[in-house]
Amino acid sequence: MIPNTDIYHKALRLAAWAHYGQVTKFGDPYITHPVAAAQEVIASIMAGEEADVDLACVVALLHDVMEKSDVSSKSIRKDFGKAVAEGVEAMSKNPKLPKEDQLKDSLVRILQQPKEIAMAKLADRISSMLPPPPEWSARKIETITENAIMILQMIGESSPFLQKRLKKKIKFYQDILKKRT
Repeated sequence: MIPNTDIYHKALRLAAWAHYGQVTKFGDPYITHPVAAAQEVIASIMAGEEADVDLACVVALLHDVMEKSDVSSKSIRKDFGKAVAEGVEAMSKNPKLPKEDQLKDSLVRILQQPKEIAMAKLADRISSMLPPPPEWSARKIETITENAIMILQMIGESSPFLQKRLKKKIKFYQDILKKRT
């Protein structure tokens, strides 16, 4: 399937606007994170996985806009359609829940969506597991690793390619933990 570059560009512009001035936990301009997640999705498609590349990429690009800006589900639905809006909603954590329950709740909602949403979530986690800075505590690295394992266990089968990539990231973080303890 050939991606619709117009819709990709439209989503990229919204994500760039929504994340303007924000930085990742690594200190990079925030837009690098959703772009990297979309690239992971594209890599999985190029590796031969069957999926709706437009749905998966647009959700990967927009996955944090509701949590980190004032972009609403209604505006996403208007500009990108129901499937994208529901995918972004599923990937957005529910702030009314205790923090320790938010990820699992999101993953349960992702499981109710087309597999492309799970692919976007796997790509999200892969792209957020860069080498941890030296100042990060072992506990922080351990929490990120535990959450990645939960994601892998619950939705990993949606994409064998991304499942394999996430397993490598988890091992990388586990190896760092072994060296720090």
